[in-house]
Amino acid sequence: MHVALQRTIDSGKFRTPLLLAGALAMAVGSLAAVPERAMAAQQAELAAEAGQSDHVVYWNKVLVESFQGLKEADATPGSLARAGAMMNVAVYDAVNAIHPIGKPYLIRPTSGGGGSVDAAIDHAAYGVLSRTLPQLDFTDELETALAMSPSTTPEAFAIGKDIGEKTSRAITFLRERDASSINVPYTPGDQPGDWRPTSPGVPPLTPNWGRVKPFGIEYGSQFRPPLPPALTSAQYAAEMNEVKEYGGADPATTKRTAEQTEIAHFWANDLDGTYKAPGHLYALTNDVVEKRWPDSRPTQTARLYALMSIALADAGVAAWDAKYITEVDLWRPETAIHLADTDGNAATTKDASWQPLSQDLEGNHFSPPFPAYISGHATYAAAWAGIMKRYTGSDTFDYTLEATTVDPFAKDAVRSFNSFSEIARENALSRVYLGVHFRSDAEQGTVVGDKVADYVYNNALR
Repeated sequence: MHVALQRTIDSGKFRTPLLLAGALAMAVGSLAAVPERAMAAQQAELAAEAGQSDHVVYWNKVLVESFQGLKEADATPGSLARAGAMMNVAVYDAVNAIHPIGKPYLIRPTSGGGGSVDAAIDHAAYGVLSRTLPQLDFTDELETALAMSPSTTPEAFAIGKDIGEKTSRAITFLRERDASSINVPYTPGDQPGDWRPTSPGVPPLTPNWGRVKPFGIEYGSQFRPPLPPALTSAQYAAEMNEVKEYGGADPATTKRTAEQTEIAHFWANDLDGTYKAPGHLYALTNDVVEKRWPDSRPTQTARLYALMSIALADAGVAAWDAKYITEVDLWRPETAIHLADTDGNAATTKDASWQPLSQDLEGNHFSPPFPAYISGHATYAAAWAGIMKRYTGSDTFDYTLEATTVDPFAKDAVRSFNSFSEIARENALSRVYLGVHFRSDAEQGTVVGDKVADYVYNNALR
């Protein structure tokens, strides 16, 4: 069901026909003109083609593809993780209102008897996505979802729809005051170690995201890491020289292996048209669920996706707190290597021509426009792995997960894994090989992400 997102312009909006868009348009357009038996047959055919009976999984696939359809300005890591958490919390509460599966997030399970779980999920997800990603149109995806449940009675549908709309409105209303839209000006520093823009004209990205109200943890600084290694320390020199040797763009001077290069690109997903960092982890969750529970139902998956998405959203808040709202807003390796003659460390040397492996489609090498410490990729990945291993009861699994990517520089690569922690570790280290992070950024991001996951798992939706 992972199909390439096709974008067309319709009434001033990007449209995101996920699956069966053409067939669905013809089928829905003609439903009123066909006998009831033929209508049921068409709906059943659509459901079979969709290949997904669990509407929770279906909408999370929609979510992943919507991330691919967003431009960079609308696809900051924090905002994507926030949108995913809002959708999955609304879906969880919608399922929980009909079939109680845990502590509600907002809506108590009091009036859902006889309602359609699928209809509740569909309208909860559609309502949130339509509000949080208004530049995309999810009408086709909703119609496809509704066609996947052809036997729902009108009464059950009406109850489910009402519940889904209520949960979507509730989470949207709550998050309107979560500080995600604040825009306090940020002034980069100019002292050794201070982060400063690496690409001319590109401003710092979401400098206030560490102040956003989390979904599960108490506040962004709850698990704030220790300060990064001092510029004059042996550890800093070792880490700078490591990324200088393994993360550079010049193949003639790098020590990076072919596999490490693949790993760097595999997890990058920084460009338009890719999953972005949170979206890749959503895609992996979909793969895990379909591998582990091929016949899953919403009562099995709604809580998993809600916990996972809460942890991802809170990991973003925690990482951005460390990046911007601490004593040190650490420069990227690119800046550190260019200005190594100012760091006061005799074990580092300046190289004004060094560039990171990270690049755009035009071949321009770049570093993400925000401080290095801690790594967002590492924090997200560890939070994801932390929820997955706690929810499933084991870090390892008795099958090999074949993971893929949509990054343009590794689009044909397949990576094999046998544990969640293995995925998180490789994701974290990929940023060193890509030349955009020091090892401490990755390691401390992993620590913070797992702490977020542990807190969310033990306190949310019990």
